[in-house]
Amino acid sequence: MTSPALLTQPSPGDLDSPLLEIGLDLTIYAERLSVPEWEAVLDIYRKYAPADVWTKVKASPDIGFKLLPAGDYIDAPLSDEAVFPFLRRIRHRTVRGWRTEFRVWDGKLSQSWSACIYRLAHQADQPEHVFYRFLFPWDTAPALVASLANELGKQINYLSGHAGFCHLYDPYFKGTAFAQIFPWAKRYWAVDVEDLNAALPSMHNGMKAISWLTFIGAKFLADPKLEAQRQSLKIPGTVLKPCGSGALLQLGEKPILGDRHRLEPELASYFAAGVLLDPVLLTEITEFEGPFAEKGCTVAWIHRFAAPNAWTSA
Repeated sequence: MTSPALLTQPSPGDLDSPLLEIGLDLTIYAERLSVPEWEAVLDIYRKYAPADVWTKVKASPDIGFKLLPAGDYIDAPLSDEAVFPFLRRIRHRTVRGWRTEFRVWDGKLSQSWSACIYRLAHQADQPEHVFYRFLFPWDTAPALVASLANELGKQINYLSGHAGFCHLYDPYFKGTAFAQIFPWAKRYWAVDVEDLNAALPSMHNGMKAISWLTFIGAKFLADPKLEAQRQSLKIPGTVLKPCGSGALLQLGEKPILGDRHRLEPELASYFAAGVLLDPVLLTEITEFEGPFAEKGCTVAWIHRFAAPNAWTSA
């Protein structure tokens, strides 16, 4: 007999706990970091984000966030050093290939707005490991996130990327959070599991996620195995369109949880997209935290929509 609790579709907010919540996430993995690119990204982001996102800032080599003074962070040119003195350091580090981190955050501990630009340190002859990440409250209008993603995709030379619901956690309690994320990932298949420390160094080798919005970079779009799939597979209710240097796949009008305990017709498009993109998904990656590492099943989670039995049995 089915439990009555499983007959009610939870909202993302119902899954929040003291160390873990569901938010909306937009992450784009870039080929490299350049000053013109991240300046264009920030200019676009300023059009979409509320003004109070400019409450706290973290700019490497700073360790923590600093409270921003009152200022015109929306309309002032990014070159205005009186308003954006911290960006001089980010430009300096970007050009020199150093580890680069810039974050802006509204300071809210739950359901917050934030943006992050990050690059690992690298040598001149090595690939760069770069991501742009934007977090939103789970009830942010999907049309806003989709429009922002589309604009950013035209400015960023990306490898891949994804947007949709995501498990968010306090990094100081990562192990405890992943103990809960694992069983939730077993039930809510369309909610992204984020472990950027593990994923970022692998992003030149394959794609990580099938999400509500999925960026397919030129490198993976040109893969012959993917091209063969595209000729034979049609995904109802989806849009695959050119976006900058690659393509953007959108599965429906809004993100879903992908609850495996109840019928969600929209989830069928995620399984179809999983089959389509399976040839270019990562096959090797540092294991995610907690039970993912203990069971060695991170790759099974990545390929869950194309090979569901491997994930359900993990």
